[in-house]
Formats: sequence, structure tokens, C-alpha cells
Amino acid sequence: MKDNISEFRKVVRALVEADFRLKKPLWKTTLRLTLHPDGHVPDTLTRIRVLHGVSVVGQGDKVERHHKGRSILIIYIKFLPDDELGEYENIESLAKRCKALPGVEIVKVLTLNNNKVVHQGRPIVV
Repeated sequence: MKDNISEFRKVVRALVEADFRLKKPLWKTTLRLTLHPDGHVPDTLTRIRVLHGVSVVGQGDKVERHHKGRSILIIYIKFLPDDELGEYENIESLAKRCKALPGVEIVKVLTLNNNKVVHQGRPIVV
């Protein structure tokens, strides 16, 4: 009898957890952002954090400052992909949303889930 109750509890717990767990894993991508000379890195990262589907944003390396005042920022983003879009469309959508933020001039996709990213033999640059 105890075994039946214990087994029943395991089944109920699994069903309850299934409702709260993500149905698919988050994707991790690495982007190279080129910021306008007046761009502010902390504000840019905060704006990326509030984009739809974004879960985590972090800075990979120090900010590179160039002679024209532009900043180069390497970041990683963990996000929940859209089921209705393919791999390329999900990455492109995220890159375009990042580029639409104030101060972001160029977005280059470097990796997706630790694999280099190219589309039709060329890097994805938005």
C-alpha cells in the first residue's frame, strides 16, 4: 500500500512540474554590437533585457573603444525562441530588435549555442 501511495505522489509531482517547466530549452547567442559614440553600455544592456523572449544578458569582454568614439561590445543573450520561426529567423529577429535600440549601429551574430553562425556562407550582420 505504501508503495502505491509513493508511486502516486511521484506521478502527481511529475504532472505538476510539467506545467511549470519550459517546454523547450533557451538558446544562447553571442552578439557583437557596435555602439554610437554617445551610446551608453549599461542602458543598452538594460534595454536588451526587457526585449520579448530575452531571459539573460551578459557582457563577454571589456568594451573596446575606437578612435572614432564608437564602442564595440561583445554580449551573450539567452532567449526563448519563437516556435513559429526557424533558426535563422529567430536569430535575425533578435538581432533586428537589438539594432532598433537607441545607440546601436551594427549587430553581428557570432555564435548560437556555442556554434559559429553563418547564413549562406556569410556572417549575419544587421
